[in-house]
Amino acid sequence: MRLVLAAAAFALLPLVVKSDFILTILVFSFLLGMLAVGFNLIFGYTGQLSMFHAAAFGISAYATYLSMTHWGTSFWTGMLIASALVLALSVIVGTICFRFRLKEFYFAVVTLAFSEMARLVVLNWNGVTNGTLGIILQEKPNIWLPGQGLVKLEGTLMWYYVSLVALALTVIVCLRLVNSWMGRCFAAIRLNDELGDTLGINVFRYKLAAFVVGNIIAAITGGLYAFYLGSIEPGFLSIDQSLAIVAMVLLGGRGAVAAPVIGALVLTALPHMIHLGAELRSIVYGAILILTILLMPQGIYGTLALLGRRRAV
Repeated sequence: MRLVLAAAAFALLPLVVKSDFILTILVFSFLLGMLAVGFNLIFGYTGQLSMFHAAAFGISAYATYLSMTHWGTSFWTGMLIASALVLALSVIVGTICFRFRLKEFYFAVVTLAFSEMARLVVLNWNGVTNGTLGIILQEKPNIWLPGQGLVKLEGTLMWYYVSLVALALTVIVCLRLVNSWMGRCFAAIRLNDELGDTLGINVFRYKLAAFVVGNIIAAITGGLYAFYLGSIEPGFLSIDQSLAIVAMVLLGGRGAVAAPVIGALVLTALPHMIHLGAELRSIVYGAILILTILLMPQGIYGTLALLGRRRAV
């Protein structure tokens, strides 16, 4: 019910808030919220600290553009092709990691190595990716609207509703997944994967499933984010992007599917609320994040839920 009320409030918000600046921040927050929700499926529900998420995000952005440019596909078809590519790469990376039973630090390091390999390919393949200069995206996706047919997806308001719907669908899919028998297997693996193995749970299969689904969500987000931003550059695949995703989940909380969206909202809006120089802003931003994690290890959502339960008692 709370999720429905939150979705309804955000759907009605543009009727009250007319500022393009605020709506733009919310569009980025919704898209990064999708990214964080997908990552939480891997990190929060199966306990795997993957650093490959940013690579899936960036690879999809480039692959969507390249399929449109070289194969003449539409944006949506290009995004499907990019998602298929990310799926294949995720299966390869996940199979290598999970077959060798990599966990925690080792899993994070190996997935970071694969992510860096992808970033270096993008950075140095100048003839295709334009290297450090990145790519300017002038083409906008088409979207079908009732009574209007196919129209260009442009303007802050249209992107606001598209990103909100995309986030809502992501949360619904992840909710259905974690509340199913598969979600119970995820929980068992997070608590003790060796015990889960002895109970007959195919640990390899379910870890790989969470890894693949989370990365596909990142792939879809990558295409939408790049074309809303209007550019792609190698920083999409950087370690900074990976750490930002982790920060969103830790700040929002890992205890609920939609909790990372709170972290995405805070960390997207915060730089625009602190009017300081870049260096000072980074220090303040980092300090707030560290203090939040130290004082609220369950994240904002978990802390508020705990306070609510205490008041109820």
